[in-house]
Amino acid sequence: MFKKSKNIAFVVLLILLALPAFQHITKLVSVKPLDGDFVIAPRPPITWKGWLSGDFQTQFDNYIEDHIGFRSFFVRLNNQTDFSLFRKANADGVVVGKDRMLFEYDYIQAYTGKDFIGKNTIRKKLNRVKFLQKYLKENFDIDFVIIFEPSKARFYPELIPDHYLADGVGLSNYEYFTQEAKNLGVRFIDYNKYYNQLKGTKPYPLYPKWGIHWSEYGMSFVADSLVKYLENLRGIDLPEMKLDNLKVTTHLEDSDYDVGKTMNLLWRLPHSEVAYPQYSFDGGGNKTRPMVLTIADSYYWNIFNTRLPKNLFANEAFWYFNAKVYPDSYFGTKWVRDVDLRQEVEKQDIIMLSVTERFLYKFDWGFVDDVFKLYAPSCSGDLIYDFANGIKADASWFSKIQKKAQKQGIPLEDALIDEATFRAITEDFETYLSWYGLDHYKKIILNATEWKEAVNKKAAEQGISFDEMLTIDADYTFKNDHPAANQKYHLLQKNINAIKSDREWLKVVGEKASIYFMDTLEMVQIDAEYMANQELGKLSADELKIQALEKQIRQDPAWLELVTKKAADQGKSLDQMIREDAEFMVNQEKK
Repeated sequence: MFKKSKNIAFVVLLILLALPAFQHITKLVSVKPLDGDFVIAPRPPITWKGWLSGDFQTQFDNYIEDHIGFRSFFVRLNNQTDFSLFRKANADGVVVGKDRMLFEYDYIQAYTGKDFIGKNTIRKKLNRVKFLQKYLKENFDIDFVIIFEPSKARFYPELIPDHYLADGVGLSNYEYFTQEAKNLGVRFIDYNKYYNQLKGTKPYPLYPKWGIHWSEYGMSFVADSLVKYLENLRGIDLPEMKLDNLKVTTHLEDSDYDVGKTMNLLWRLPHSEVAYPQYSFDGGGNKTRPMVLTIADSYYWNIFNTRLPKNLFANEAFWYFNAKVYPDSYFGTKWVRDVDLRQEVEKQDIIMLSVTERFLYKFDWGFVDDVFKLYAPSCSGDLIYDFANGIKADASWFSKIQKKAQKQGIPLEDALIDEATFRAITEDFETYLSWYGLDHYKKIILNATEWKEAVNKKAAEQGISFDEMLTIDADYTFKNDHPAANQKYHLLQKNINAIKSDREWLKVVGEKASIYFMDTLEMVQIDAEYMANQELGKLSADELKIQALEKQIRQDPAWLELVTKKAADQGKSLDQMIREDAEFMVNQEKK
């Protein structure tokens, strides 16, 4: 009997082990797929190279793992066990708080100030917002409104796990943005503050337990407030938005269950009663439907999908993260980069930039800077600021810089500037040198022990200070390596010093800076570059050809490789060799 039982158990075990393979082949049982953005490994092709290198075996293991029968069931079973027994969420970035309240980590770090990008960066951005609010209103009667959306972490700080707050709560982007916006007189709506004022006053949740965005119920109060604000702002009467019914249920709709869904559990999590407003709209009578453009994150979807823009505004323009254009993208992806920005801006009556605290480190996704450059002067000296914005636009890149700053014990703003400077040197070296060339070469000398000692010796021999000799050597090398950048650098410095040393001139430049809400020094740089470019425009035809050929050599990999080899053979720097080759070609053309 015992032997028979063992045999039966063995057979059952074999069947259980074989079931996943059987399911993979037959797809006999319908299994609910996993939610979220997953890339399933494809079946790799068999090649000798892949077999011998081991790549095929690794890829095939991944393929088998991703396609095993009942995979999604086993994943959900594991996730359910972890959540139910250990309060652990197996979903990227999801944090299980007290009372099992679900958060996303990015909101927690924003609340604690760990992604604070610095006062100077925020102040410059808000100055540009202030200019655009004034300029667009005065010239096109466009109202540009900044909206700070709420944050679940700021709404429920008491439910954040204690270990996330162990280091304390520092100055956050939200706090400094709102504080400085008040100081500058920037027009904005603070729904973070408004939402917290509503806390505990409403019968249904303003934030669902298993979601990360405002509930549809909570959004209704924001929508009502926003309609009144826009009516007062424009002096208009929008179509009536009537609340016809409030559907009360314990079943969360997808918009209120967005985080719970990504956790891929075996069964749906239970929830207390929630409410879903149902609206009707009346556009009759003397109603006004303005043209409205909204640049926003995912918080705006509740408003957009409730069809408020469709029924209240003359259009539904929604630029998701200032990248995708909706509703156009429902019928084929349309990107913001492909639209005529000036034309789109100038046809609006209202522009709303709406952002939640999680994304304040990149605030406007580039919109403010792009529009600012349409109507205000700028200069290439902004390249560090521009590269820093590019870093912040890339979430994974920004995260790496955060970790680097934390490891080195330096402010995040400094780490961003360091990385942006490195990118400028790597990707736009000539422009970087035209602004920082002399300091760049000084650093090179100071970091090269033998070179530094040689400069010190020369200084003693010539009876001058080390700093004077350092400047001479750095400038000589700079000029020899990059003559065009060196020429522009000295023109810029000459013009900057001329403006600064002339009190009346500096006063005029300061007045012009105030028009654009920028620092006087920034306008000094803009005017200095304008004058430098005017002078450089008088360059000889030969010099222009030489510079064009230098650029052509650098952009042609095969050509650059030949010149690099020649430079090594002749013991010259690559920049010097490129210059000589370009000069040679221009001289040959004359013969």
